[in-house]
Amino acid sequence: MNKGVERTKGTIRFAFKVSKTKLEENKNLQSIIFLFFSYGKNRFKYSTGYKASFNNWDFKKQRIRNKVGIEDKDKINEDLSELESYLNKEYSNLLKESKNVSNELLKYKLDVFLSKIIPNQEIDTNLSFFDVIDKYIENKEGNISIITIRSYKQTKKRLQEYEKHFNKKLMFDYIDMRFYNEFNTFMESKKYALNTIGKHIKNFKTFLNYALSEGYTKNQKFKSNDFKVLKEITTEIYLSDAEIQEMFDKDLSKFPEVELARDVFLMGCYTGQRISDYNGLSENDVIEIDGYKYFEIKQKKNKKFHRTVHCPITKEMQEIMELRHNSNPPKRIAEAILNDYIKQVGQMLEWNTLVKCEYTKGGIEYSEMIPKYDLIKSHTARRSFCTNKYKAGMSVFDIMLFSGHTTEKEFYKYIRIKDKERAAHIVKSGFFNV
Repeated sequence: MNKGVERTKGTIRFAFKVSKTKLEENKNLQSIIFLFFSYGKNRFKYSTGYKASFNNWDFKKQRIRNKVGIEDKDKINEDLSELESYLNKEYSNLLKESKNVSNELLKYKLDVFLSKIIPNQEIDTNLSFFDVIDKYIENKEGNISIITIRSYKQTKKRLQEYEKHFNKKLMFDYIDMRFYNEFNTFMESKKYALNTIGKHIKNFKTFLNYALSEGYTKNQKFKSNDFKVLKEITTEIYLSDAEIQEMFDKDLSKFPEVELARDVFLMGCYTGQRISDYNGLSENDVIEIDGYKYFEIKQKKNKKFHRTVHCPITKEMQEIMELRHNSNPPKRIAEAILNDYIKQVGQMLEWNTLVKCEYTKGGIEYSEMIPKYDLIKSHTARRSFCTNKYKAGMSVFDIMLFSGHTTEKEFYKYIRIKDKERAAHIVKSGFFNV
């Protein structure tokens, strides 16, 4: 049973799933015949679909014995020989094309050979796993935000890292829960946060849905409820109206770059937009409606819906532009620089209150106390606008007109208002006789 059929590129042998010792104890016990292929440092196992017993198997020849009464022995032996011949030939061909041969690719080739998988002849079957992902991303460019495209490319990179780390060739037909668990564990080992891992799983499921809809695979195992996008609610802060005013009043004239970052950030606090929309506004975005000036902003993240919002230019915004920017909006600044400088502004204002932050990173739960100033970032501006308008009594419907949120569910998740604050807001809206 240990003797193999030697080849220049690998070794093939046929053996039972059940150990030889157990089969000897019950010589009529039927067991699945497996093909075992050793190539380089890799070991590949594949079920032939046939069974045999100890009494009916020639361990030296690795075939069914030539005995009277064994049903289909000639066909089984012929199929085993064809399988052996095909694998040797296909492996040699694959080596000529690429040295990156994997168990997944060999399994795919054998599945096609045995008609377990029927490739869609109407699509380009020469496209690899990552070719299909590239095609999807290419189709989406120009139709979705640059941020989302960047996120897709990051997910592709994580998948390539996984493939290299495990020396596997990813294929759509073999994505299952085993891959899901292994990929999650791999990303945890890289110390990624839980929500980052969830983002990559979400993007990957988008790729899988595309591959399925376009006929590159028929595999739907990723639709299982267990193939889920993991996420957790993280600690996010907002600045009160008083804190925003304090930031507005802070003299930063000695620090021009910090002052610019502060001014750009405040534009976000007053408009309620994402940084991709409030950073880099221009005079061309200004329009007038009934005697009032507005920024007309076509939101970059909502290209699919062509959502355009009109943000009134407040007195504070007008003062920022007139005092320091020649009556124009502050010029664009790199987001990383803005995030760094805006924390410095918070530190100058002595916003040192410690905030309890709980999160999961690398599969480990953490809890730490962080100064409020260190939690300020570009997106804090938008969250501050929405939260402050809500607490001031503006209706969710009206806030969403400016923020661009598409559902109330997403809006409430976004502002993280506590139930008691939400209840008070509803009561103040006049729905109860109090």
